[in-house]
Amino acid sequence: MVERQLPMLYDTILLRTFAAVCDAGSFTKAARVVNLTQSAVSLHVKRLEERVGAQLLRREPQGVSPTEQGEVLLSYARRILALHKEAERRLGGDAGGLIRIGAPEYFDLQTLSSLLREFSAQYPALRLQVELGIGPDIAAMLEADELDLAILSREIGEGDGIALSREKRIWAAGQTMQLDPDEPAPLALYPANCRWRQVVLDRLDRVGRPWTVAVQSSGIAGILAALDAGLAITIFPESSLPEALKPIGSAAALPPLPDFEFVLRRGSVRSGAVDHLAQMIANFFQLSAALRPGVAAGNGAHAHLAI
Repeated sequence: MVERQLPMLYDTILLRTFAAVCDAGSFTKAARVVNLTQSAVSLHVKRLEERVGAQLLRREPQGVSPTEQGEVLLSYARRILALHKEAERRLGGDAGGLIRIGAPEYFDLQTLSSLLREFSAQYPALRLQVELGIGPDIAAMLEADELDLAILSREIGEGDGIALSREKRIWAAGQTMQLDPDEPAPLALYPANCRWRQVVLDRLDRVGRPWTVAVQSSGIAGILAALDAGLAITIFPESSLPEALKPIGSAAALPPLPDFEFVLRRGSVRSGAVDHLAQMIANFFQLSAALRPGVAAGNGAHAHLAI
């Protein structure tokens, strides 16, 4: 006889989101409490309703309130979350475990490794899992609660996250590349869902510069191989341009590129160790901004994270 597997109702991440919606009476307000997007909050509630098999929230003009089934679950949710917090405290939840952090492949890996090395020295029992990829993939993992922290890029002032540093984008090519300004620019780009690809094509189209996608790669290794072979050009953060590449620009009839910023975003999991790592990252960038020539102290990343 095969035992029927019941769906797991007591996922603390989903219960925490559900309780936040009930307390706030709003998906938007709850999203700020649990540090998620409103769409992620809605998805958590939907998953919970699917597992329970009943509608848990009543959506009305004056706000959101639990249904009769929702009130029952909310009562249990509060007890489960309280017991979970108590168990973490008594068993030393930060003494061991796993922290998952993601970043785009073009982020300065020396900076990342330095930060993680310092953190590991303070929390030797914790394991760190690092995910590198294109921005949309890292963002999707964060939304799916597959990451606890993510460093992401965004256009200046767009989207959410704690601003870490403002960076310049530059055109880059292999050392031997000679670009003919009268020929279509051969590009090495990430897939179509990557914001950086959209920035490149938009800027070229604005100035009427013809282009062709010579190479498309979902990883930085393919981009670098194309540039090293002299097949294409691409864009990079100025601060982390690989030594094997050279900056190119107006001489090759390429348009200027907009600045961007790196931001830190949190997942829904709460722990003292994750909070500490987030604060360490923010402090590093604040100090870097303060020491940078021409940057006044206080104009960099925030000194304190609301975590």
